[in-house]
Amino acid sequence: MAGPSRQRWTTILCFALLTAVTTVFFYRLVFHPGNTLTSFDIVAAQSEYKFVQWHSFSDWGRFPLWDPTVFCGKSIVGDSLPAVLNFPQWLFWITPTPALFGYILWFYATLGAWGMFLFAKRKGCDPQGAMLAAVVFVLGGKTAGHLYAGHVEVLITMLCLPWLMLAAEGVLEKPSFVRAGVFGGALALTSTCGSIQILYWHCLFLGAYALLWLLAGLSRRGWLATLRSAFAFAAGSLSFLVFAAPWWLPIISQTLLLSARARGTGYDFAAAYSPRYTDLLHLLWPLRGVPLLATEKILEETEYFWERTVYFGVIPLVLILPACLWPGKNRRSVVVLAFLAVITFLLSLGDHGPLLWLATRAIPGFVLFRCPGRMFFYTAFLVGLLVGLYVSGGGATTRKWPLLAISGALLTAAMGAVLLFWWKGDAPIRFVWLPIALLVLFVPVILLWMRGSLSEDLWKAAILLLVSADLFIVWQDHIVVAKTKDLLPKTPAMAYLVEQERKEEFRVLGTERGLNQTSAAKYGIEIVAGYHPGISGRYFDLYRKIWTSDESTSAALRLHSSDQIGCPAILDLMNVEYIAAGPKDGGLPGEKALVFPDVQGGPEIKVYRRDSALPRVCIVPGADVPAQGVPFLDALCSHDPRTGCLVEDRPYQGGEPFRPLPFERQSPSDLTTRFTSDKGGVVVISQAWHPDWRATDHGQLVEVRRVNYDFVGVCVGPGDHEIRVWYWPWDFYLGCYVAALGWATLAAAGAWTIRKRRRLAKAA
Repeated sequence: MAGPSRQRWTTILCFALLTAVTTVFFYRLVFHPGNTLTSFDIVAAQSEYKFVQWHSFSDWGRFPLWDPTVFCGKSIVGDSLPAVLNFPQWLFWITPTPALFGYILWFYATLGAWGMFLFAKRKGCDPQGAMLAAVVFVLGGKTAGHLYAGHVEVLITMLCLPWLMLAAEGVLEKPSFVRAGVFGGALALTSTCGSIQILYWHCLFLGAYALLWLLAGLSRRGWLATLRSAFAFAAGSLSFLVFAAPWWLPIISQTLLLSARARGTGYDFAAAYSPRYTDLLHLLWPLRGVPLLATEKILEETEYFWERTVYFGVIPLVLILPACLWPGKNRRSVVVLAFLAVITFLLSLGDHGPLLWLATRAIPGFVLFRCPGRMFFYTAFLVGLLVGLYVSGGGATTRKWPLLAISGALLTAAMGAVLLFWWKGDAPIRFVWLPIALLVLFVPVILLWMRGSLSEDLWKAAILLLVSADLFIVWQDHIVVAKTKDLLPKTPAMAYLVEQERKEEFRVLGTERGLNQTSAAKYGIEIVAGYHPGISGRYFDLYRKIWTSDESTSAALRLHSSDQIGCPAILDLMNVEYIAAGPKDGGLPGEKALVFPDVQGGPEIKVYRRDSALPRVCIVPGADVPAQGVPFLDALCSHDPRTGCLVEDRPYQGGEPFRPLPFERQSPSDLTTRFTSDKGGVVVISQAWHPDWRATDHGQLVEVRRVNYDFVGVCVGPGDHEIRVWYWPWDFYLGCYVAALGWATLAAAGAWTIRKRRRLAKAA
């Protein structure tokens, strides 16, 4: 069989083997379609996004632009986490079952393994070494930890890294406009996966790698070729702005105008959940402090272990020292990869390392993202490559084995020292036998290989098998599954609210327990409380003002009992007609409680009806400015919203008395109200304000005012009115046009290049 054809079939075979490996790792989900991950973020947030998108597509036949179910509404396209532009996740628009999360993660794990295999081969690995690199990166303990947490957006964005590295390597080695466009397109597709933090770090990592690549190749390639490569890499990075325009344009706009993310961020925020020195023991014992598979733990008990854990596998730890000290013919690549591995490892230590403080001050935007332990993903990527290169070296057995023996002895000594002198009884070790057993199995493999009794291919296969078995055991303890039908059961309280929702539009305040945002979104109920890292800054102010005291942050809203409400006027403005609370909740005076048993005999849920809530759409006499010197939110809490609304400037007086207004919906972000006013006033809509709301009166554009601090208002005069208010994200639509033009240009350029190559081949 000819060389290229044989290489092609070898690659296909390795792809099939990697697919089989990832399928085995995900077998509890792939082969059990009735199961779903019960990871925290999947239950608390990710499922909510998918239910909302499904309702928008199924119920209204609209592309999902606006999420009405939480926070009095929020933009979908102005937020990265819902991943509304991610093509594989459009499957949720057909069926919103959370079981799809397992298949999505399996798909990206397989895709990431393929990409890592190709990149490792490009860097000099043979097929066995490239497969080892793929397994170490994609299926390592860090991935397993975040799988336990349900960080879907983090994982699938991270697993795209090898493909980005492939595209970057291609444009650096053979710069051209088409390759630059492919690099930008790869960045654009990665951006749709949902994690801005990981995409930002990808860009930094790619930039650092490209800089080191250019410096390392300067002497052998010359200034001109190096400049061409640098220019092509920069052009590809900038082309991302074209290909991903519908992603970044609305997100940047919303972040600048609305987000609370930048409030209070600083070094302390960036260093949150930094790994402690004792967490480095996860390098040896990945299950230290990890909850049992069959036991559900709350976040405080698990101490966010997934942010601090790192595990490459014991055998890669044995191999990493000789991999760095014996670079073989790949010396230049090994030096670059080892340097980056050290940098990423030190950054991962957060405030226990020397680099995070410098990074937050020297790199723009670095301070906006917390959880530095996620940098361990990049360390795992580089460790996988280094180990793959070392295993691929072959030959020179007698010169290599002393390094392996020294590395293994050092690791064994470190494990013994920890067990004898450092370990504390209050932190028991689970599966302590695992790394020891693997080393016991690995030693005879090394001896047989050293003596020549084991061929190179068998030695590499044994290493790959041992590493896969090691990570498989770790992986399975992080997969917590439940039956899909049991994940979000409809409790009697929910059934009651769903029935009420057929008669009226209202919002629910989920306090101590009762309703979370995912279960509410599943049944089409709108809820005020919830979890969301990038909420509107003004909504964050309103939420904190509701309570007598509140410790919410921009990353998570705290839950409260209803007797802690200090400003009920804000709940009135939010159209909160029901409060769902637990048995320990004191409730609100004078309000009748409907008591429902919780599912499976748990504590009861009380649902309180509030009669003071404003309707979804109403008209009030006018708009006033708070008295001078009185903070706006204080004035709002002491103001009767039926006598008028509050604005920050340009008061308006009409005189029409308060009354509810009828309205019709064309979608969750498009409603029309028709009414007659004798004196004029302000139409107030209980919907979160956004600069992209548009309004017309009988087809003529009218101004949308921000009233009552963060709600929508339209000033009207006497007469008949037909007010239509809808969400029109112009930056998203503009981005779609720009991206369509960019992708069409790239496709045309690629087709022209392929046609040109075929002509040259025929001429030759």
